[in-house]
Amino acid sequence: MNLELPLHVLHQAAGAQFADYGSWTLPMHYGDPLREYNAIRQGVALADLSYQGKFILSGEDRKAFLQGLISNDLLKATESSGIYTTLLTAKGKTIADFSLFPLPEGYLMEIEAENAEKTKDVLMRFRLRSKVQMTVPAWGRLLVAGPLAKTRIEQLFGDALPKMAEHAFFERAIDEVRLICIKRSVTGEADFHLYTPLENVEGLWTRLLSEGAGLPLQPVGQTALKTTRIEAGIPRYGVDMNEEVIPVEAGIQDQVISYTKGCFPGQEVVARIKTYGHVNKQLSGIILEGDIPPQSGAKISQGEKSVGWVTSAVKSPFVGKVIAMAYLRRKTAVSGTALTVDVAQAQTGAEAASLPFYPLRFNE
Repeated sequence: MNLELPLHVLHQAAGAQFADYGSWTLPMHYGDPLREYNAIRQGVALADLSYQGKFILSGEDRKAFLQGLISNDLLKATESSGIYTTLLTAKGKTIADFSLFPLPEGYLMEIEAENAEKTKDVLMRFRLRSKVQMTVPAWGRLLVAGPLAKTRIEQLFGDALPKMAEHAFFERAIDEVRLICIKRSVTGEADFHLYTPLENVEGLWTRLLSEGAGLPLQPVGQTALKTTRIEAGIPRYGVDMNEEVIPVEAGIQDQVISYTKGCFPGQEVVARIKTYGHVNKQLSGIILEGDIPPQSGAKISQGEKSVGWVTSAVKSPFVGKVIAMAYLRRKTAVSGTALTVDVAQAQTGAEAASLPFYPLRFNE
């Protein structure tokens, strides 16, 4: 039996249509996915991400422990800014991707839910005599997304926010309850993630929906979040990345790899690629004819030759066509290259496109 969100009853009362999503039962939409999409792209939306993975990595050796294992430089993390990083195999393949934020009690790790326990097991195998622990905090996580998200966050806290870069964060107390606010885009817009103790998450959800003069929030489910994520070209672990993918292939190397910090598992491989070579496949966009999105894993061909496969696909309101993220052979991943994709037991015409499909606005 799948797990339910702490606010499941509230979502149900709001008209949520549920479906199984990994090991969770989550709101897919609240009756009108297009309205929810428009809220993300034009206004402000609210989503419950409490199901996503989170750990506090604590202990006196936590900084040295992580620094020796992750691909990014932990020294770039400050009291107001986190980092995005990966954990790699010795061959440079991606075991996990996650964000880290230094809190007083330890590093908050944000990680894909279905990959959380596996990643914890891998990290703890490296622990040896290091004094580190990984625990799951009893927090809920709400997402406030869209071009008006910052304004709504300012209303919540009662003062103006400074300009925040991606992965910037701060802590405040509202009615003496701790709240952590992280800026990190999952839709291509300026998105804010709010962590609060589980006993407070219902009150925060209700407050965000009921307050905010002239700026109502639209609850959104996984359907709209998936559409905006694909339009923004943001890969998701377990869907667009796995343990067979090198960060360079997924196009995230500039975000997750430090080439100057020193040794970490997989460092020699990614450094060699940067200096001497290239990868044979890369995560790219494709635009398809017709109205049916292909399934994950659908074969992509150029003539009689197989040149890649689909990872994520959706009908895009922004593009007005079916779009997909896909791994293509490097020479094929050139915008405008004619392709065919297996869709519904037939071949559909398509062309390669650059990512993202949507102009990213998270730095505005």
